[in-house]
Amino acid sequence: MTDNQTCTVYPWCAETGNHTMHASAYTEAPTPDGYGDRVLPANVMAEDNAPYIGFLDLDLTPAQTRTRVAELRQHLDTVAALADIVDGQAPLDPAADLYTVTAPGTDGALIGAEILHLDDPKPGGPIAHLAVYSEQGADADLDVAGADKLIADLENFLPRLRALRNHLAQLTTGGTPAERP
Repeated sequence: MTDNQTCTVYPWCAETGNHTMHASAYTEAPTPDGYGDRVLPANVMAEDNAPYIGFLDLDLTPAQTRTRVAELRQHLDTVAALADIVDGQAPLDPAADLYTVTAPGTDGALIGAEILHLDDPKPGGPIAHLAVYSEQGADADLDVAGADKLIADLENFLPRLRALRNHLAQLTTGGTPAERP
């Protein structure tokens, strides 16, 4: 293998020439920290064994990586809630039963998520479920600004959907959010 020949072992490997440590290009958060350093760099690597993900100074399996990413998403929702506090917006209500998202120019919720309590639950069965729906008349044709607003509103909706999920888990399995799957 010449010095500039691409890797013939892994198609994702960014290393060239003769090498035994295979590594993909890094991916990192688009926003550097206050010192200008990269934040949350990650890449795929392999040496003498199966490929793994280098992330958070750990060598992770795909399942471990997904778990860490889910934990970070939850943390980022908490960080975003700090901005809501500063802006004077109401925090997420852990006991809420309904959240919705509308699109510019619609008459109803484009996406609604609501915990529905069952009137006659079966013994050992669920006492509630999470209904996700769209209201009639909620379809919209959006321009760029409308699409941008919908994207921002959907990003704000996701923590609320997670809060509804956690509320449902508390209703159906008991315990605190940290104790539930």
